[in-house]
Amino acid sequence: MGQNESSRISGFLTDMDTGEPIMYANIVLLDSPIGTASDNKGYYVLTNIPPKSYILKVMMMGYESIENTITLKSNDDIRFDFELNTNVLQGDEVLVSAERQRFENKVEVSRINLSIRDIKSAPAFAETDVFRTLQLLPGVSSSSDFSSSLVVRGGSPDENLIYLDGIEVYNPYHLGGVFSTFNAEAISDAEFLIGGFPAQYGNRISSVLNITSKEGNSKKGLFFNKKGIGEYWDVSNVQGDVSILSSKILAEGPIKNGSWMWSIRRTYLDQIAKLYYSVKDEAMNWKYFFWDSQGKLIYDLSPKNRLTFSSFYGRDAIGFQIGESTEIDFNWDWGNMTNSLQWRYVPNSKFLSTFSISNTNYEFDLDIMATVQDSLDESFQVNNIVFNEINDWTLKEKLDWFVSSKHTVSAGIELKNLKMEFKQQINDLVLLHQEQSPNIFSAFIQDKWQPTSRLMIQPGFRISKYSLHDEMYYEPRVGFKYLINEDLALKGAYGSYKQFLFTVNDEDEILNIVDFWQPILENYSAKSLQQYILGFEKWVGRNWFVSLEGFYKPYDNTLTLNPNNNPSKDNDDYIEGEGTAYGFEILLKKSSGLLTGWLGYSYLNMEQRYDFNDDGIIKESSGEIYSPKYDQPHGINIVLNYALGEKNSFGFTLSNSSGKPFTPTVGYTYTENSPGDIMISTDNPYSNLVELKGLKNSARYPSYFRIDVSWIKNIHPFGLDGKFKFQVINITNHFNTFLYNWDLENDKVTAVGMFPILPTIGFEFDL
Repeated sequence: MGQNESSRISGFLTDMDTGEPIMYANIVLLDSPIGTASDNKGYYVLTNIPPKSYILKVMMMGYESIENTITLKSNDDIRFDFELNTNVLQGDEVLVSAERQRFENKVEVSRINLSIRDIKSAPAFAETDVFRTLQLLPGVSSSSDFSSSLVVRGGSPDENLIYLDGIEVYNPYHLGGVFSTFNAEAISDAEFLIGGFPAQYGNRISSVLNITSKEGNSKKGLFFNKKGIGEYWDVSNVQGDVSILSSKILAEGPIKNGSWMWSIRRTYLDQIAKLYYSVKDEAMNWKYFFWDSQGKLIYDLSPKNRLTFSSFYGRDAIGFQIGESTEIDFNWDWGNMTNSLQWRYVPNSKFLSTFSISNTNYEFDLDIMATVQDSLDESFQVNNIVFNEINDWTLKEKLDWFVSSKHTVSAGIELKNLKMEFKQQINDLVLLHQEQSPNIFSAFIQDKWQPTSRLMIQPGFRISKYSLHDEMYYEPRVGFKYLINEDLALKGAYGSYKQFLFTVNDEDEILNIVDFWQPILENYSAKSLQQYILGFEKWVGRNWFVSLEGFYKPYDNTLTLNPNNNPSKDNDDYIEGEGTAYGFEILLKKSSGLLTGWLGYSYLNMEQRYDFNDDGIIKESSGEIYSPKYDQPHGINIVLNYALGEKNSFGFTLSNSSGKPFTPTVGYTYTENSPGDIMISTDNPYSNLVELKGLKNSARYPSYFRIDVSWIKNIHPFGLDGKFKFQVINITNHFNTFLYNWDLENDKVTAVGMFPILPTIGFEFDL
């Protein structure tokens, strides 16, 4: 029988109680080799079905199986949507089933999926944070305890593409990077591709974090079966969380033909401080707070058409006043605002179209007003302003074509219209003002091809046109997975990657509080990287998963600040160079049972090469070949969670890694005062004390070591379901060096540490 006579079945799987999509469930036709799995939207497609009668069965651990008898005729294209009812199996069995389906059906290498359970199982500083959990995976690290930014296989944080419901987020951090801005309770799934990602992702060269938020409970609510408001809007679930840092609340429910979800979080340190100063009858001369809000609204126009509106807002504000003779008024705020509208169209089982328009705005605004007195006791004001903004309008279309059981072709286009501004100003004197409005047009095509039952190949190609450059950029990519047997797979990938935006930071800067985003200008090439990855995945028994991967990443072009730039020139602020990174990672993960968690080990070797003195020769003895600050040769992470009965669970994490490199001070000397010095001593014109630096990053801080523990107890205050959470960060109070403070005049070096022992408590409740 020809393929044109065969039939097809497709549809969506949802949870009967909540309406949330069921990911990676099994859908099979009994007594036939035909079967598939649902994707992260709960969508499935069965193709090439000979016309006759079948029993269609849907299976997912943790849910009751469904069987339907169907009779297919030639060229039938039938849609079956299913709602699955939960059974007595616990949620961890669902996780195992989903992990198994990803193992059998996903081609992407270096891929890790974290559920809300994985995210919440690790002890946390004050509250659950998806970025902090990701930092415990092999191949991922942080720059310090004070940063939740992701360093992936040695790549800088600006090399990571971060999506929230398909919207790009540029700087998703609170408190100068200590916390991420995403509410863990609002997350449905977090897919992290730490290398070798396919052609559909672009404009980043290291990794992709794709966060999907919950769709919202679309089932029975408070006003169910009540005329009026209950017909159009309802509330199904409300839950809250209170920690020593902040309070947050999440609400969700159905609307007519859809659902909604909304969460909000705010720190209350400033409010407690206001009460304290009010009691003491003193003026409060400082402020700090952050807040964020995340929401989603879904409306089904018809069974084939769905509209989804997603939004995210986050903001930090810091302000204080200091000084007597010299008064300083410090005000700093920054944050993200994102909005998107997505249209999903499923005309039949052959095609799935996803069209979206989104806007992301990241803004950083620093204003320091200083009132000073001159030698004549006259006061004058100095206003220092630093402003950075990136405004991103993005139009995207992705079309999935389910050609057959062996081919799924995806193609898409993306158009970014960017407005970027960076300004430094003192009073009316503008020191630096850069405005650029680049466009990035990209298109891709990729095919998930299964030539045999054991082999899956995913070739792809991406092409990009960056408006500030004349050339077109081509990025071929390919990934494969070969099932050696039902429990063991060989996997690999190759890809070429380009990046057109980057952050302006001094590599010698110890604490990077904020990122200044800039476009790569006309006189510099795009950041360019190739990735080669090879590894194995294996299931050991029913619950244990093991992954081993090796990687090699040559940086064909990268950028750093030029230490010898001439302020009078406009085109030498940066210098281009090359680099390499290679290593391997081992992950052992257990997803079900009383004891869950993972153990990870990573090895990394990095090197960067820049011709700083522009002599045409790159020499290690000149500090032009060095390990960048993110190079950590060895890293071990252990994350465990043990459930003791139904009421108590205990968490444990251990992190041990090599110290990061730094440029040491090897001595000091007195030099002549420069004409720009405010105070020039005529008695001793050589009174300027300066450090003598060694070779760049030629020393390392001591190894990092930290153990965190947690205890979570189910409680029922006032008849509510809730949890009491007690956590201790760095329970051994181990001193981890953050930096060395060099006191040259007293010939003394002092180590400054990171987090000491920090106990925290919190409460979580459902209304």
